[in-house]
Amino acid sequence: MKIKYLKLKNWLLVTLGGLLGINLVGCEKIFNTACEYGTPEATYHVLGTVTNADGQPIPGICVGRYNPWDEEADTLMSARYHDTTDADGRYSVTYSWWFPGENIDVGFYDTDGTENGNYQDTIVTVKTSGVPTTGGDGWYDGEGFIKLDVTMKEKTDK
Repeated sequence: MKIKYLKLKNWLLVTLGGLLGINLVGCEKIFNTACEYGTPEATYHVLGTVTNADGQPIPGICVGRYNPWDEEADTLMSARYHDTTDADGRYSVTYSWWFPGENIDVGFYDTDGTENGNYQDTIVTVKTSGVPTTGGDGWYDGEGFIKLDVTMKEKTDK
């Protein structure tokens, strides 16, 4: 009797979720929430330069999505969406992002030690609302480009 009750309860929950557009199967643990069927998505290309207080480019800075919920990352940065600045301090990272219009937190990490200076980790919140996108179709809003130049502060010995 209890098994029939549980099967009926599960069937009702799945049916109700389907009617409301909620799909609880196959969602990634990005937001710790249920993903809706047909969730809007966009691709954002964040690019720019990283410099020091004197305006000099900083090579070797690791740039990536700051995502404290990513259980696969060894640090606060997800290795799936990262780049390292080149000799001119330039970087480019691409994010496929659910719920366009929400913010993306981008982390800048000095991972090469003191080779190019010693800089504080920096997290910058990028607002995606108002970023024009092109090439969208249906639930996919398309691609947008965000220019983000960052000045990193040197670590102080205290």
